[in-house]
Amino acid sequence: MSLETWHSEFNPQKFLSRVRLAELIERNEAYNENSVTDAKSPCMFCKKASAIGILLNDKSFLCQSCYAEVAMISYPERYETLRRDFLIAREARRLTWESFRTTFEYKSTASSLLFLGWASILLALANPAFLILTAILLSIGYGKYYTDKRKTDEWLSRKSSWEKINPEPQEPVLKHFHDPSAYLSERDRLVLTIFNHWPGYPPFWKYLRGVVISRDSNRCQVTGCPSRLELHVHHKLPVSEGGPHTPDNLVSLCDFHHALEPERGHERIWGDIKTRYFTLVSGHERNNRASQGNHSVRPHLRRLQLVTLDELRELTKTYGFCCPTCSETKIRFSLFRDSNTIRVACPTCNRSTQGAQQLTEETGPMLAEILSVRWNQGSWKARWDMLAERKATTWGTWSGETASRKRKAHKEKIDTQQSAPMCPKCGAPMRLKRPWKPSQTWKPFWGCTQYEITGCRGSARYIAKNPKS
Repeated sequence: MSLETWHSEFNPQKFLSRVRLAELIERNEAYNENSVTDAKSPCMFCKKASAIGILLNDKSFLCQSCYAEVAMISYPERYETLRRDFLIAREARRLTWESFRTTFEYKSTASSLLFLGWASILLALANPAFLILTAILLSIGYGKYYTDKRKTDEWLSRKSSWEKINPEPQEPVLKHFHDPSAYLSERDRLVLTIFNHWPGYPPFWKYLRGVVISRDSNRCQVTGCPSRLELHVHHKLPVSEGGPHTPDNLVSLCDFHHALEPERGHERIWGDIKTRYFTLVSGHERNNRASQGNHSVRPHLRRLQLVTLDELRELTKTYGFCCPTCSETKIRFSLFRDSNTIRVACPTCNRSTQGAQQLTEETGPMLAEILSVRWNQGSWKARWDMLAERKATTWGTWSGETASRKRKAHKEKIDTQQSAPMCPKCGAPMRLKRPWKPSQTWKPFWGCTQYEITGCRGSARYIAKNPKS
């Protein structure tokens, strides 16, 4: 079967005439509002006037037929021709091989006769009369075997000759539109302009995404973020504002920091992300329990696991955190679990700062804003304004508080812990509980540390030695 015979019935224009614009838009993940039925300008690809088509992200018009044609392009014209010729040649060879094998392939049947002949010996042991049947089966089987061997050798010889005449077609080297070494014709440059402003994701988005993530060394580009998995590719200039699908307008972000970018289409991110660190809850309506009606719940962050000291040390190794004043690299971290705060201090110049213990994806970038970063500098800053709690958890400035004041506060805390009494009910250690809200007016007291575990309500009155405490 020749190439022309196989390919003669394939008519691309006839196929494109049956394509429905709505289905094509949905397949390419474009927004439905990009579809227009009253275009005021001619098609940018064919230059013809048409009313039905689609608007690109830069508001250029592309008619329905040209949109369907461009949507099927994956490579520049030269490489697209090589790819299609390869696919045609491979399919033609497969069809020719199926026809050749159906005509000339020979399958031997002697093995089944020989098996029956030798199996009949078991019957001959029970009745010698079956020896005649055994002799007949074996004689016919061996005769068939030598005949099949000759025909099989002829088939293998034919097959070898056919494979030499019809070698396997070599797959060509294909280059994408964004490959710097790819040859682009004038038509290719126009197609690339269309792809750069494609409504939705361009047909070769998977390749473009791989280029960007590889360029960014498979890292979230927010400095201090440890995420290396579930990376998203974010448009610096949003698509809704005409941002192109080009590598210089794309940046790799983890799912957490990508969800902080307030763009259309990111609603699905808020509802889908769930890792061992956090869950992002999308905005929704919730029924009121106490009264009638509903109330709106804004998108928010549900924390699952906060940063640890080991993770802070790993971040320091990865990004080379050092003191911004004296460049000391031996930064000290202290974690106070009772108040969920972290203190970062420089042992050389006695400067320090402290802030809330948060997710690693938050704490790391915040430290990168305060400390100096020696390596793995990112190219993107987190949109902290998207987190409602940002104002309450802002870290303090890198101040030069004296070491003596810090030692005094730490010593007072240690003395308080060491002087803690034992619970009069269960004998467990007690802890000092103070009011933590302005509306709470009760006096400090010693409470049992087992209250949340066993429910023990052992307590003791606390009399402060220092009136200021």
